[in-house]
Amino acid sequence: MWFQTWLAWRCVWNRTGYGVYGELAPGTAVHEPGMAPDVSEKPVFPVILSVAGFDPGAGAGLQADLLTGAALGTHVCTAVTSLTVQDSAQVHSVQVLDPSYTRAQMDVLMADFPVAAVKVGMLGSAAMGRMLARFLECHPGIPVVLDPILRSGGGQLLSGPDLVETLLLELLPRVQVLTPNAPEILSLSGAGDVDQAAAMLAGYGAEWVLVSGGHGEGVDLDNRLYRHGVLEERFVQKRLPGVFHGSGCTLSTAIAAGLAQGRMVPEAVNGALDFTARAVAHARSLGRGQFFLDRCAFLSGDA
Repeated sequence: MWFQTWLAWRCVWNRTGYGVYGELAPGTAVHEPGMAPDVSEKPVFPVILSVAGFDPGAGAGLQADLLTGAALGTHVCTAVTSLTVQDSAQVHSVQVLDPSYTRAQMDVLMADFPVAAVKVGMLGSAAMGRMLARFLECHPGIPVVLDPILRSGGGQLLSGPDLVETLLLELLPRVQVLTPNAPEILSLSGAGDVDQAAAMLAGYGAEWVLVSGGHGEGVDLDNRLYRHGVLEERFVQKRLPGVFHGSGCTLSTAIAAGLAQGRMVPEAVNGALDFTARAVAHARSLGRGQFFLDRCAFLSGDA
């Protein structure tokens, strides 16, 4: 029953323009039952372009982005960078697509949809990263959130030194928010601690860097938001036991949703962390490996 209830709620959202907090989106027309809507009236429904990999288990990658975006009142278009063979425990193999094919997907979507934010996930190759950098050069006014996926949740390596170099030299200057976890930012920078790493990445052009604390130790998660290498804010959350599939994808897409809805970066980050924490708190054991997040918990208002 929960899915039918959620679907009905989403249909109401789509038809009326009411957001997840119940407010009427500016510019949204409300039509009486039985009246045909004026097709010239376009409801405010932000569009995100997700550039990421395909997860057949639907716990991470493009599928996680779709679920996250829908729960937060946005529409997510998807451009596939890679196909994977994976389950809830590990990635068995990865097939990276030809970058020109991914670029073709992105170009037709950009020509058709009013994309308000871009979320970047798994790239898989330096060639894909270089293509993305050229694409972003053509669309400089759109906020970009980059989740620098270097390894899978099960620990499998998903990148090489050439991709890391491309991320640093070509992509960071074109990204508004970078969302590494602690191991990722240390690997990207070669620094000895997170503060030093954030300062080093600022030298490559990273404006905002959110270092998520999910891969650390201790009772609390220490999520740190930096701007131009300077610590702006810390968001402390309770650490929950377990290993969770797609939490980084969820967090970065939720930030992109906030930016697409016109929020400033600190507000978007705060909301995204809250959304992700709720999804993790209600995660389910669906397979034999990691827990899968319940992104619908945000809609039901569960704490």
